[in-house]
Amino acid sequence: MKVTVAPSAVSGAVHAVPSKSHAHRLLIAAALADAPCKVVCPAVSRDTEATAACLAALGADVKRTAYGYDVTPVAEAPGHARLNCGESGSTLRFLLPVACALGVKASFDGEGRLPSRPLGELTAALKRGGAVFSADSLPLTTGGRLCGSEFSVDASVSSQYVSGMLFALACTGRECTLATTGNAVSKGYTEMTLNALAAFGKSVTADGGIYRIPAGRLRSPGEVRAEGDWSSAAFMLAAGALAGDVTVTGLAADSAQKDKYIADILARMGARIQQDSSSCRAAADGALRAVTADISDTPDLAPVLSVLMAQAEGKSVMTGVARLRDKESDRLDAIMRNLAAMGVRSETDGDALAVYGTGIRPFEAHGFGDHRMVMSAAVAGLVAGGSVDCAEATAKSYPSFFEDLEKLGGRLHETV
Repeated sequence: MKVTVAPSAVSGAVHAVPSKSHAHRLLIAAALADAPCKVVCPAVSRDTEATAACLAALGADVKRTAYGYDVTPVAEAPGHARLNCGESGSTLRFLLPVACALGVKASFDGEGRLPSRPLGELTAALKRGGAVFSADSLPLTTGGRLCGSEFSVDASVSSQYVSGMLFALACTGRECTLATTGNAVSKGYTEMTLNALAAFGKSVTADGGIYRIPAGRLRSPGEVRAEGDWSSAAFMLAAGALAGDVTVTGLAADSAQKDKYIADILARMGARIQQDSSSCRAAADGALRAVTADISDTPDLAPVLSVLMAQAEGKSVMTGVARLRDKESDRLDAIMRNLAAMGVRSETDGDALAVYGTGIRPFEAHGFGDHRMVMSAAVAGLVAGGSVDCAEATAKSYPSFFEDLEKLGGRLHETV
């Protein structure tokens, strides 16, 4: 599907969609706990549904309800399970270690770019713990079972490796230690995992990259709620900063989600920002200023930040961009190609991307099958008018994105 966005002034308020990152974690903890749990998550994404389906394959009873999910935990893991993770890296990297901890012979597969995304360091860590694999990339089948109490994993490729190992070790029931090596990335997402485990009675301690997981089962609190998603809200806040005045409600100011960094970036670029404990407002206030921003812990902000930088006056620099090549698309290449389509020059130097903001011009952009590339192009269209293909990719994280953008005043036209 292709969407064309005409230059538009936007204003009003939208409610944040539930964080798929948080929902993944709550669903997994609930499926591994000692008693049923309600996971409040009124709107779901394609990635969240992939995790729910894979947990069901591992023996949990996961029922979709009007408010989210009713989860009855795994009582007895199956001898064999087939798990299709869709395009969800979180689903794969979290549940691969969990399947090994449960001792399930699990056949994993995926779609899109997922089979080509890095996995080797995670399978290496699991092999050291006693697991075996038919291959080191998808499709693969697990064998064996995690044993012992001391484990290690490289944290420099993805925080999802660390989170997956923490979930796996938490469900063994044993007291375990996880040592991380390398320069840890996206540490906020590991913190989110620790918070989810704590909500289920498992207080993991961390000291210098070493995590100590106490013995015992996860304990169901009866009900948990997925937070509003700062990653998705960033697109609407950018829309406000570029073309009007937008408030996103349902955002926790004290969230562990590092993507709340978008509010700080927008303020430094000259947008008017107002925040309280549960909402954030961004409004245009003259021309945006160039900025330097480190996205090492917030790689999902890169696509929309590139659009903001394109419209800002002068040279902006994004650092920590090398990891963007291993996302749902090669996001670094995709960003530069779409910026060129918008008439904006950019260049890379090592782990940095420079964007020479001269203003967005009318464009035809590609979505690259990547939800965040599609949404960032749509936001850019509010400024100068433009089109983007692969618009259906927004279902991965924000199914109601175009509906919300239109609600705010965006003028959209869809074609098949």
